[in-house]
Amino acid sequence: MSGIKSPDRRRIRIRRTYSVPEVAALLEVHVHTVRRWLKNGLGSIDGQNPTLIHGVELRRYLDVRAKGRKKKCGPDEMYCLSCRAPRLPILGSVHIDDLNEKTVRLVGVCCTCGRKICRAGSASRLQEYTASFGPLQRRTPSLKGSSIPLLDGD
Repeated sequence: MSGIKSPDRRRIRIRRTYSVPEVAALLEVHVHTVRRWLKNGLGSIDGQNPTLIHGVELRRYLDVRAKGRKKKCGPDEMYCLSCRAPRLPILGSVHIDDLNEKTVRLVGVCCTCGRKICRAGSASRLQEYTASFGPLQRRTPSLKGSSIPLLDGD
């Protein structure tokens, strides 16, 4: 199930009351998803039909649900999207991709599944990253598949 998307909780107005179809339309989820949330702890107003949900309760439920899924990486770990967990990179596989002057992205290979793992961080913390992951090389961007025209090409 690779297409898991968290609903945008910022759309919810806390002083408003929503019906189940309104919640589904607002958060772009299926009506059955909202009904499953109700079975799993989302509180409704009074248990009568139509089922009504306070915006503040909906936001609280989704915040708790999102917080429960977060997994914090340790100082020597990176997040693997395939394993859906913090993992150690294979030694010597970590390199730096610059995002901008303040932020870098560390890219390595997962020791469990062998796929790419990433970690974003501050450029000012490069010494800490070197201590955790060993010597880091800056990776030069590849022109393969790039839309940048070559100056000496035909």
